Amino acid sequence: MTFQLQPEVPVFVAILLVTASLLLYALRGYHRRGQTPELQAFIVLLFVICVWQLTAIFISVITVPELIFVGNNIGNVLLVPGLAYSLAWFSLTYSGHTAWVNRWTAGVALATIGGVAVAVVLNPSLMLVSNGLTTQGPVTIAGVTFTEWVALDLTLQPAFRLYQLYIYLVMLGSGVIVVRYLLKNRGEIYRGQAVALAVGIGAVPGVNSLLFVGILPPEWNLTHVSFGVTAVAFAVAIFRYRLLEVAPVGRQQLVEQLADPVVMLDDHHRVVDCNPAARELVGAPENWRGMAATAFFAPFPDPVGWFTTAGSGETTLSEAGTERNFTIDSVPIENRTSTQTGQLIRLHEITEQKARERQLREQNEHLDEFASIVSHDLRSPLNVAQGRLKIAGWECDSEEITEAEKALTRMESMIDDLLTMARTSQTIDETEPVGLASAARTAWTYSDVDDCTLQVSFPESIKIHADRDRLLQVFENLYGNAAEHNETPVTVRVGVLGNERLTTDDGQRSGFYVSDDGTGIAADDREEVFESGYTAASGGTGFGLAIVQDIVTAHGWEIAVCDSSDGGARFEITGVRPVADDET
Repeated sequence: MTFQLQPEVPVFVAILLVTASLLLYALRGYHRRGQTPELQAFIVLLFVICVWQLTAIFISVITVPELIFVGNNIGNVLLVPGLAYSLAWFSLTYSGHTAWVNRWTAGVALATIGGVAVAVVLNPSLMLVSNGLTTQGPVTIAGVTFTEWVALDLTLQPAFRLYQLYIYLVMLGSGVIVVRYLLKNRGEIYRGQAVALAVGIGAVPGVNSLLFVGILPPEWNLTHVSFGVTAVAFAVAIFRYRLLEVAPVGRQQLVEQLADPVVMLDDHHRVVDCNPAARELVGAPENWRGMAATAFFAPFPDPVGWFTTAGSGETTLSEAGTERNFTIDSVPIENRTSTQTGQLIRLHEITEQKARERQLREQNEHLDEFASIVSHDLRSPLNVAQGRLKIAGWECDSEEITEAEKALTRMESMIDDLLTMARTSQTIDETEPVGLASAARTAWTYSDVDDCTLQVSFPESIKIHADRDRLLQVFENLYGNAAEHNETPVTVRVGVLGNERLTTDDGQRSGFYVSDDGTGIAADDREEVFESGYTAASGGTGFGLAIVQDIVTAHGWEIAVCDSSDGGARFEITGVRPVADDET
């Protein structure tokens, strides 16, 4: 057997070396970054191209027509459809249509290749007809002279054209799938990604179309070169533009949070994508894509921690003397094998919230000041009046003095209630685990509930998150309300809503209740009982239940009144958070 050197051989060797290098790099990435279906398809694609280039080199350096003919048949029957199916595999997995990649579709593909291969083995001239060798050359390219070489003159049979048409349809379908995906997600994918994918998918069918219509003769088959173009284009999209690592994985996360500034980084802390809100916030340049995260977030103080560790925090951005406050949420982007491939950073502006918090603190300071005035400036003259009236009572026994004493006593109660309201209307910053039964019984000892009875119908183990002092105030005021608004001594019951864990079977919010067996509260009055100054008892200040509602609201709870099972009033407090077993 004699050998020859055709001008195309160096090109085939170069393509083989590039494709083999990409195959090794892809296998390394497959091992390190995760076994994704897209990368699997790409590896199979590179393997097919490597085998094709080896076949092309073989049939180009030999001069035996029978072997050249067999090599062409192998390429057309096995390797071209292998490339087409690899492209289809990649397109379906990359675009999320993984349901189509199953054993049935794989079976159809293998059956098609196997059936055609058997037919060609039985009839070698089914696809191509050999017309013998033709001599070509010599030719000089870049100063290198290639002597005469022989090439096999081939005639394309109708079966070849029909089979190639089928292959083109598979490739066209793959292209349509990818193009639709790119158009749908053009805001989240590099322009370079789109171009590389388009070139990679279109190279082989483009060249084969020229061959199919007769523009290129069979002996000048550039399919070998187009395979190399496909390999390089896909490699650029996958490894240069991080096609499989970040964009498809993080795209949905990015789209779902477009209201806030959102930035996507790759595993080298480069900006892969971001929404307009993020670009406007930092004043990003036109070439922001691929910027280092430190440069992109330069307007913010010390942003390095945002993309080196996952977590949440707050930051401040100063603009023209004005401060803007943001919360930061940084979460890793992971592929299907839980390998981190980037970072997703979301900023949410809380400038108005911070302003409200400052305003609330100022209001609380004013309330503290008011409480101080009530406690000192009003109570002092009241004490003087009570003392003088007591002396007057010793000197003169008068019914008017008795009424005046009652009025001063009521005024003292109102001052106490006003002072309590000023303090309880403030927000509750910290809570602690509080035993609910213990708090209910302790508050009973502080209350003026002579001749009344308390029943607590749940175990001591139940605890809730609450401010203990304010929770005691709730119980005291509800006990006092039951005692004051019923003429005869009443039985007060404290129980929990739902089960002993303060949860209900249907998942609804639950809590606890305080009820009595008195006369109850009319349905028409139940909305008004929580208003400041409302009272149905003589001598009452009307602030007791208003204070209860303020404390309940400050905890984030809710309160409602209804009839008890004994015919009296029942106050239900819901939305409380029980203490879990592992918190005790």
